[in-house]
Amino acid sequence: MSSNNPHTKAATAYGTTASATSTRALEGQVLLKAALKLEDLAKRLRAGETVSRGEIGETLDYNQKLWQLFVDTMKDPKHLLPPEIKSNVMSLALFIFKRSHEILINTAPEKFQVLVSINRNIAAGLMKKQPSLQSAPFVPKPGAEKIVTDSLA
Repeated sequence: MSSNNPHTKAATAYGTTASATSTRALEGQVLLKAALKLEDLAKRLRAGETVSRGEIGETLDYNQKLWQLFVDTMKDPKHLLPPEIKSNVMSLALFIFKRSHEILINTAPEKFQVLVSINRNIAAGLMKKQPSLQSAPFVPKPGAEKIVTDSLA
């Protein structure tokens, strides 16, 4: 995807400004899990397997609930993301809700791909290490070794 893609921009921005690294990684893992479920359904449908409406609905519902959590987070005025990024994430969520509805009305394997791509791109941004943490080497303050050795005594 190009750097002008709003999905990539949202993933990168959210990934670099979300507050807790462990929360970000967890969100990324859950999005990947949803992407795998969606991709599995698409593969099975492409192979001609009969997949129940219930199973399709459950998988789409799982993905929509994840995105509803993102929407709820973006609506929090205390959230640190800039308004433009919040808006982009909410727009992605609305697109996902609309596409999920379209899939339920007319299920076709190719309709799942965009949901899988969005989830994977956002997950990649969430799971990316923050540049400031990667590039800033640990440099102890002068005298720190004395504090450490004194506390061990």
